[in-house]
Amino acid sequence: MKVIKTKGVSFNVVDPFQKRLFDHAARHTNFSAYVKSLIQRDMEGGTGNTSTIDTAVSPITDDIVRGFV
Repeated sequence: MKVIKTKGVSFNVVDPFQKRLFDHAARHTNFSAYVKSLIQRDMEGGTGNTSTIDTAVSPITDDIVRGFV
C-alpha cells in the first residue's frame, strides 16, 4: 500500500489569470509545502492575501514535509 498520495495541479499558462497563479507559485522553492500551508489555512478558516504567505515561517516545517514529498 502506498503511504504517499499525490495530487497534481495544472495551469493553463495561455490564460492570463492562470499564468499569474503559476508565476506566483513558481516563486516558492517548495511548491508542496506552499500548497499545504494554503490548505491548512483554509481548514483553519483563515482569510487574507495569499501572496504574503512565507512557507519558511509556516507551521508546516521542512522536516514534516519531507515525510510527504
